Amino acid sequence: MRTISKLATLGAAMTVLTIGAAPLLTSAADHLDAPALGGTTAAGMIAPHSEHGDRDINDLYVFEAPADPGRTAIAMTVNPAINLFGGDFGTNVRYVINIDTNGDNVQDRAYVATFADDGSGDLKFKLSLYEGAKARSLNGGRTVAQGHANDGVKAVGGNDVWAWAGVRSDPFFFDLTGFIGTTTFLTTGTAVGGDALGNDPTDFFANLNTNAIVLSIPNGQLPDTIGVWATTSWYDGTTWQAADQMGRPAINTVFNPTADKNAFNVTAPSAQATAMGGKFRTNVINGLQFFSGLDSEGAYSNDQAGFLASVLIPDVLVYSRTNALGLPAPLNGRALADDVIDVELIVTTGGDPLNLFGADGLTGLGPDRDASAAVNGDGVGPHTDYLASFPYLGVPH
Repeated sequence: MRTISKLATLGAAMTVLTIGAAPLLTSAADHLDAPALGGTTAAGMIAPHSEHGDRDINDLYVFEAPADPGRTAIAMTVNPAINLFGGDFGTNVRYVINIDTNGDNVQDRAYVATFADDGSGDLKFKLSLYEGAKARSLNGGRTVAQGHANDGVKAVGGNDVWAWAGVRSDPFFFDLTGFIGTTTFLTTGTAVGGDALGNDPTDFFANLNTNAIVLSIPNGQLPDTIGVWATTSWYDGTTWQAADQMGRPAINTVFNPTADKNAFNVTAPSAQATAMGGKFRTNVINGLQFFSGLDSEGAYSNDQAGFLASVLIPDVLVYSRTNALGLPAPLNGRALADDVIDVELIVTTGGDPLNLFGADGLTGLGPDRDASAAVNGDGVGPHTDYLASFPYLGVPH
């Protein structure tokens, strides 16, 4: 069990981050990540819920369909904690799964889900596919599947794309209360009900529901290696306005201060490394060096932090069916059970217990770092309600 003292360096990091920046990981993977979504106040504090949850992306997953050989599953979740605060898909929102097929971080395919009232108060959805230049303009797409939200059966399109949309159990897992308890104690000296990471880990998300859009695509329609990111936009009555964006978990949440979060959400991945004078990349480098420098091993070097920043920016979730890039499992796509919080804590605090860096092909960091100097996890594991069959996410609570 990890004690409070083992997390002192993380607490020190929290002290700095709560001054003019968003708290590290306290809004989960991407839940409530930016002021424009209503989840983070202008002062950098986390709001209790998202005022615009219908366009607030929680998480993105890309993985081999477990019980459906020859298919790739992609899922995006939006609208956090709907069984507590309510919420549904927006009828003026576009939910977009962008796919880069050639490694240039520009979408070559876009699957777009839109919703409308069917006249009886229920929502129907349409999934459209845009290819080539149409994937960038979102003009000239074709319908590939349609159905009703929360249908008991999947919608199967003419090209054998499966689609489902509706309420599911939130697949994300994290000891949020323990994290907040630890950081509160370390920054204020006041315990919060005995909660701390490593002390009776509790999964804050275990009983929460979310809205989910799930696709299953035949492998033959995709190259071996793809880059995937999700976006939402909303119609203001005149034009479509960009809202949220996410590829890898927690990039915007962890590394960008509040002043940069809205801008990051509307910057295309292909421009993220250079936009605003390279500010997003600089934010990642500075964050990595700060967190990793709080232990006796010392901070990442400029080259090491720069190498990691090149992995994390652009914010695109890279997935290869054959793992052609030789990435360790947590960095090759994202399965429902992947413990992304543990990986995030490991990377940001400079550890290497999973041999993420070195002989496995990620040689940019040089020799493996000292695992004992890092925060190696929150003690919470995957949920037990994931499904082997489509739509893979657990049934709602």
